[in-house]
Amino acid sequence: MTNTAETKKGFSLHRVLLSMFLASIGIILVFLIIALMPRTVSLLQTNAVDRTKETVLQGVKSLDLFVDNLLSSLNYAATLLPNDIDGEDTAWQERLSFMDLSREDISALALFDKDGALIYSTGGQAALPPEQVNALPFFQKALERQGTALFFSLPHVQNLFAGQRRYVLSVSRSVEYMQDGRISTGVMLMDVEYRSLRSLIESIPLGQSGYVYLLDETNRLVSHPYEQRIDSGLFYEDIAAVAKNLVGVTKDTVGGKERVLITATVNKTRWRMVGVAYFDEITTLESAFIRIFSVVLVGAALLAFAFAALSSHFVTRPITAVESSMQKVIKGNLNVTLNEGGFREIRSVSSAFNHMLTRIRALMDQIVVEQETKRLYELNALQAQINPHFLYNTLDSIIWMEERGRGKEAITMVSALAKLFRIAISKGKSNIQVEEELEHVRNYLIIQKMRFKDKFAYTLEATEESLKESTVKLIVQPIVENCINHAIDQISGDELHIDIRAFTDASNLYFTVRDDGVGIAPEQLPDLLMQSPGTSGIGLKNVHERITLTYGSAYGLSVESLENDYTLVTITLPRGKGAQV
Repeated sequence: MTNTAETKKGFSLHRVLLSMFLASIGIILVFLIIALMPRTVSLLQTNAVDRTKETVLQGVKSLDLFVDNLLSSLNYAATLLPNDIDGEDTAWQERLSFMDLSREDISALALFDKDGALIYSTGGQAALPPEQVNALPFFQKALERQGTALFFSLPHVQNLFAGQRRYVLSVSRSVEYMQDGRISTGVMLMDVEYRSLRSLIESIPLGQSGYVYLLDETNRLVSHPYEQRIDSGLFYEDIAAVAKNLVGVTKDTVGGKERVLITATVNKTRWRMVGVAYFDEITTLESAFIRIFSVVLVGAALLAFAFAALSSHFVTRPITAVESSMQKVIKGNLNVTLNEGGFREIRSVSSAFNHMLTRIRALMDQIVVEQETKRLYELNALQAQINPHFLYNTLDSIIWMEERGRGKEAITMVSALAKLFRIAISKGKSNIQVEEELEHVRNYLIIQKMRFKDKFAYTLEATEESLKESTVKLIVQPIVENCINHAIDQISGDELHIDIRAFTDASNLYFTVRDDGVGIAPEQLPDLLMQSPGTSGIGLKNVHERITLTYGSAYGLSVESLENDYTLVTITLPRGKGAQV
């Protein structure tokens, strides 16, 4: 009786385990709240500021690229000046005009002599006499700095040219040119539309109310989203306070709201970019994270209490079953499924374990799909490749024609090259109409025909039905390119003939490219579609893979050839279907 009574007076194991567990949880919670929470909040706030700073620095990089682009454009314009500025050759003026027309952000390009007289301008006639031009900052600064050093002005309304009042940034540099047999010094001016700079600045995200503005080296505003409100006195920016901090992070308070000011320098111009972010906006996610973390912490404590209360009753046997199943998974068997029975804790563990295995299997399947999709994207990216050798040779031919006074031929080649690029880009679309695909091939052949003269002839035919069909873009031109690159140099004295056709039947769309070159050896035909592309371009293999991955293995390329006679490449696509990417 005594032993039984003493046993009853003792604490049960269940109560002891539960009490110890609750005490442990309480200590952990107190430690997290007192010791870790303030530091966590501080780290999260610091992280928010660092992310905002990184955004501003990325903006600085974008502005550096913008400035570098302007410098390169002006320096390139300076290289277009001829040996004799008064000579009959006006090609340099046409190139400057083409450069102006091809760039939406360029308002005008102009060349002045050392006295301020206008030699040439894409913006029209001069509206100011030379003595006034000579006194303008862009002119004086350019001559003072000499060489390739450039001067950037503040945004202003340009009144140099008659009939123009555009809001621009002016970039200028001194240049040297030959006139009357002597080296003369002048100034090259490029006016850039201010809206191009403003759109770049306004694209930098700093929360809902944050913004970015620019200061020059003397702390004058270059660009500010509230510029008009500042000029009218409706908005105040404490530029004097910002001027004390050349680079780095500072804070201020405006209207009761704390702001973070991040200042960084734009390298080439010595301008400074100032990012203004409101602290409550950039820390919104961090506050939400703290609330969620607190809820999760409390929820975890409650679940732990329930788990402790029930796990003290005969948990060894079901846990052993769980452990046995886990060992099977460790050995590589992912098809294990636990029986979700028994105690609630074990059911919870079993359910989580089964969910985990289901998720693992799904992720493994997802990885396979993603790798296949990645391969498809890589193949689609090949359609944007432009053969550097072809581009170099084309540009070299244009320059050669221009230098020999064959301007009309040069314009024809430039026009064909521009159309070639336009269709290749095609606003990011993966598929285009057959009519556009054949137009792309036609422009390529125009360029190659002008380069190779009478070495080849071609025909290009298509039925009315085929022209309305849709096709993966840039699949015919690589085949034609292979005809020219591999056949034109191997035939002696004869003219290569290339025949290109597009037609349809009830269910398919066909392209055929036939040439009467040297053909392909029989032993090479089986492996032809397995070869990687060489220096000649995209290659048959990649065109074939793009088609099969887009439409299926029933479609793609087939090659027929008779050595020393002909080669025929047939492209088969389904009708009425575009690319599925």
